[in-house]
Amino acid sequence: MTTTEQEQQPALATTKRKFHKLLDSLTATSSTTSLASTLQESNVSTTSLPRADSPEPPNKRPRSSNSLSMERQRNISEGQERIRQLKEQLLTPRREGTVRVVGKSAHTPKASTPRKAPNFQPYSQEQFLERLKTFADVKKWATKADAISEVEWAKRGWSCDIWNTVACKGGCENRVAVKLRPKRKDANGKDIEMSENLAVDVDEALVGKYQELIIAGHSDDCMWRKRGCQEDIYHIPIASRTKSSAELLDRYRSFKPIAADLPILEHISYPDPSISHILERIPPTFFNSLASSNDTTPPTSPTDIVAFTFALFGWTGVSESRISLAVCNHCFQRLGLWLSSATRLKEMSKKLDVPIESLRLNLLESHREHCPWKNAAVQSNSPDGPIANMPAWQTLEFMILGRPKESPANIQTPRKRHSRNIDSVDLGSELDYPRGSLDSVEREGDDESGEGLREKWSKLKAKLKRTASKKSLKSTKSVKSAKSGKSTMTKAGDKEKS
Repeated sequence: MTTTEQEQQPALATTKRKFHKLLDSLTATSSTTSLASTLQESNVSTTSLPRADSPEPPNKRPRSSNSLSMERQRNISEGQERIRQLKEQLLTPRREGTVRVVGKSAHTPKASTPRKAPNFQPYSQEQFLERLKTFADVKKWATKADAISEVEWAKRGWSCDIWNTVACKGGCENRVAVKLRPKRKDANGKDIEMSENLAVDVDEALVGKYQELIIAGHSDDCMWRKRGCQEDIYHIPIASRTKSSAELLDRYRSFKPIAADLPILEHISYPDPSISHILERIPPTFFNSLASSNDTTPPTSPTDIVAFTFALFGWTGVSESRISLAVCNHCFQRLGLWLSSATRLKEMSKKLDVPIESLRLNLLESHREHCPWKNAAVQSNSPDGPIANMPAWQTLEFMILGRPKESPANIQTPRKRHSRNIDSVDLGSELDYPRGSLDSVEREGDDESGEGLREKWSKLKAKLKRTASKKSLKSTKSVKSAKSGKSTMTKAGDKEKS
């Protein structure tokens, strides 16, 4: 063996020993030696390499070196796997429901769920309408007397659960079965489920009992027992011309997809004024300035005119299972448009032997009796304003068109209310006279009527002046007589003293 080979053997052994020490420090879990100390030891070993003149015999490797190498390799693989898992946990973006917590945690994170609104909100019209909607299904609720109608139950937090049964859902969970009439019987004399014998009169005492249960049916600790919704909760807030006009256009656009199923104008009826008169008074910019999209155009075709008429009386167009309907979002009445088609009406007119005009669809009467679009008392507008005692459909027309002008023939005196054309009116505004003197009132008539009014007004002013002068003259005379009376009394008193 040469000298060079003897020098290479100890150097190779030293290098292998340092390599195995470094692996042990990285992979051994029970070892407390840090990486820094391992590197430090390796540096020290490097500086203390044996010299060439003092060769060191190589250490013998243990017989189990192959098994130790396999164990070290396995430890390295496990360490790399743990490092990969830590990288995934630290570097992967967090997603709800897939977060993994490293180490011990007091609780497990749960996916956040939307918070449910509280049951007791007597001022919320949205929740009131949601409860009222549960009574709209004729398979669950039959018509009741006004004192115990669905509106009264919904005002006190009740919802319709099953046939003629109300429940305080989300509250005390109490239930009340409202049974006024016995069930109808079939041909075999058996009761028909979910039915009422309408031929039987309703007992008024029973109605009074259920009226008490509207409040007393709740548990003692239920908030709905202590207070219900305010009386005007059903009021449609037609707050301003802008808001009411935007909602009108939304309803008008809802009929566009089902325009082919709308009845013709001759087969619908509604209160005056006529839709042609209304459209004449609406400016063309009304359909563009308030629309959320640019495809809203003034109704010119017969189908569009019918759609606008439906919208004007509170109806919205929907399509369910390819069936075109007109629905009211306040009383939740639903009208099947196929029932008013020309073919259907002709068939029914011939079958019933009645004129087709009597079968026309009435857009106002089709609402439920308690609907604010139809019922002025339920709408409950302010009693002091210009829209007092108006149902919602009249209120909407007033907000859009204003008060109609009065003809000069109906004007009797200049003190008659000023016929102001209200093109834009808010509910909070007042209908006052325009700025200026009273001479400017009612100048919108023709020249002859204007001259007659001015002549009458000048005579009235002259009469007022004469009356005022007579009153002032009388007051002057009375003052003089009072002074003369006082002076006479004073003189008489002086004479008595003397």
